[in-house]
Amino acid sequence: MEKSVKDSTHYLIKGYPGLEHTAEYIKPLIPPSDTYIEVFAGMGRTVEIEKHNTVVLNDMSDFAVKTLKEKFPTAIVTQLDYSEVIKNSYKDPDTFLFIDPPWRKNIYKNNAKPVFTHDSPIKYYDKILFYLSDAKCKWILCVDKDEHEIGSRVSRSGWVNKVYEHPTKKLYGRPIGVRLASNMWSRND
Repeated sequence: MEKSVKDSTHYLIKGYPGLEHTAEYIKPLIPPSDTYIEVFAGMGRTVEIEKHNTVVLNDMSDFAVKTLKEKFPTAIVTQLDYSEVIKNSYKDPDTFLFIDPPWRKNIYKNNAKPVFTHDSPIKYYDKILFYLSDAKCKWILCVDKDEHEIGSRVSRSGWVNKVYEHPTKKLYGRPIGVRLASNMWSRND
């Protein structure tokens, strides 16, 4: 993939992408489960080993897999395509899926450590939302709060959405934030 020439991309490549600034808001939302699977584990910022009987962390990046094995020695670390991980687990009611696909293409174009397997984030979200429409497991799906590159797919999905913003950290002059959708929440939550 060719590097981006956009000046603003500088702000998008300061390290490995992920939920570094919002993980503290997400962790309390993840229920204890028999099996916890993080489909795009990255650096494992939301993992709480003690909440689950079995923890599976998946990522296609060699860098992430090495880091996850060192950081979480009791977890099962896999390096499979995300669709295979979801297909193998989304019908199991004892499983919890945490799904944080790539949000922005340029982050991946300018960073050799993470892996980007589609030509746009839209393809990830379309495929994931297809599986989640029939899921028996509990799940949380993440995206940037304004769904910058996916055309409001998550906010229009019909699932309850919650937006969390960091109270002090900003990017482009706006609070860093994440949009979450889940099948665990009702409109009254």
